[in-house]
Amino acid sequence: MFDTSFGLKTWIYPGLIWGVIMFLIISFLLPLMEGELIVWEKLYGLPIWLIGGLVMKYSQFKHIYKNGRRGIGEKTD
Repeated sequence: MFDTSFGLKTWIYPGLIWGVIMFLIISFLLPLMEGELIVWEKLYGLPIWLIGGLVMKYSQFKHIYKNGRRGIGEKTD
């Protein structure tokens, strides 16, 4: 699914997608479930969530590359 190089498809796109999903859940879905009105002024938080998603995915993939990848079907024992 992702290329093995440390490029855009490896962590940037998934990080942006993760940030948008978290933004939508925290800013719109949870208040909607509590019966609050959706306030579109919450869009100021989108860049913060995008940066958070990028940082999370970068650190996740950096950790994976540091420790090495296991092959498919390889035992962990």
